[in-house]
Amino acid sequence: MKEEIIMKKKLALVLAAATAMSLAAGTAAFAEEDRIEIEFWHAMGSSNGELIQELTDAFNESQDKIFVKAVHQGSYTEASTKLQAALSAGEAPVVAQMEIGSLGLFADAGVLVNLQNYVDAEGFDLDDFMPGLLDASYYNDELIALPHSRSLPVLYYNKDKFAEAGLDAENPPQTWDEVKEAAAALTKDGTYGYSCPLDQWYYTSLVMNAGGTIYNEESNGIGFNNESGTAPLNWWKEMIEAGTMHIPSGQDYNSSEACRNAFAGGTAAMIMQSSAQLKGLEKTCEFQVGVAAIPELTTRAYPAGGSNLMMFAGHSEEEEAAGWEFLKFMTNTENAIKWANGTGYLPVRSSCMEQEEYQAMVAEDPNLQIINDNVQYCAEATFIPQYAETKDIIANEIQKCILEENYSPEDAVQSIADRVAKLF
Repeated sequence: MKEEIIMKKKLALVLAAATAMSLAAGTAAFAEEDRIEIEFWHAMGSSNGELIQELTDAFNESQDKIFVKAVHQGSYTEASTKLQAALSAGEAPVVAQMEIGSLGLFADAGVLVNLQNYVDAEGFDLDDFMPGLLDASYYNDELIALPHSRSLPVLYYNKDKFAEAGLDAENPPQTWDEVKEAAAALTKDGTYGYSCPLDQWYYTSLVMNAGGTIYNEESNGIGFNNESGTAPLNWWKEMIEAGTMHIPSGQDYNSSEACRNAFAGGTAAMIMQSSAQLKGLEKTCEFQVGVAAIPELTTRAYPAGGSNLMMFAGHSEEEEAAGWEFLKFMTNTENAIKWANGTGYLPVRSSCMEQEEYQAMVAEDPNLQIINDNVQYCAEATFIPQYAETKDIIANEIQKCILEENYSPEDAVQSIADRVAKLF
């Protein structure tokens, strides 16, 4: 009898605990349902993706009104394709990260929210965003995005191999001729002096540094159907013939990865890559990594790179307002520093430079200062709906020029001009 009473008490305690847990779970579920839930699509993988999730979690924990679900959608190209499909199906997320070259396509279709309405409504300060980066957030005078994962092309170099070759590791080459000379001195013992993906971004960086522009003033054709377009291809061909330039295998992002692997593995002593790869290369390479500006021929200018954050139209006022709060959180000074420190992307706000945390980062890694010093040379981005197709045409033609012996730089540039003209 006594044992039966004890068993009944134990059962009562278990039931009470279960009931309490059930009530707690119900309360939590209610609290979760009571929040406005929105999706955020991004294109960051690996450690960058982990940091995106960490920041998203921090936002969700910072308040109890909004819950953001971060969803990785692959590379920039894959994410853009999925966003187009989602729009067609009426299932676009509230917030997304998008490569800036694709912004024009969506903005022209009128599917992005004009953020200026939110800026004006609460007097949100845009002046703190770095001008060279904020410029690439407008389309037809509408603010369609906020700067986030922004980058510029840079020259990475192996300081150890520079020293071994008798070159000054603290004074890297600045001009095309200096790169050629350094590449010749560095090419030995299975190492190429220079490597660069046959990619439109790096090619157009050289085009700009040769005095050209991606599009002409009328925005109905390319702006490098002249020596500024042929000069980079001739420069590459000369180094390939001299045996000092390594051509990475693969295409698009695979080619860039192969280029970085060649650098980290000692096969290439200088490479052109995104500034966003800084932290990854510094962690991967077993030698001292140096950073320099992309070499110039006649001038210094770079096509803006990376991605911005934007909102898609077609959602409720509450969801849009929630998306705006998330955009502000992800781009505030504190999180801009966290993102820059953890990835190598540029700090998008001027106030970042004033923070002790960022100043300590720069003191520890002077490469960051070199990158920041070159932000001023980012050219204003041209958002044209045909930009994605233009990129493919340029990549196709420059690869054909470099890989096919009888296809000249003049042939390639003229073909780019003709094919792009048809797009308009």
